[in-house]
Amino acid sequence: MKNVNIGNILKNMRNINTKYTQKDMGEKLSLYDTTISSYERGNSQPDFQTILNYAEICDFEIKIINKKTGQESSIEELSKEL
Repeated sequence: MKNVNIGNILKNMRNINTKYTQKDMGEKLSLYDTTISSYERGNSQPDFQTILNYAEICDFEIKIINKKTGQESSIEELSKEL
């Protein structure tokens, strides 16, 4: 499995749809801007809930794709099935 740089993904989400600064994003997530910077540079890893919140603020939806079937599910759909 290929390693994914979550920091680049977070930075791109922030810059593509919102134009928020790291300070703006930190305020929205109740985190320090230095924490946002650390996530985006890959020096630390956010927890899954923070990633979901980041995506929601940036108006992105996270999808899960079953590699065998190609079926696409949202996080919300999967959480209802548990």
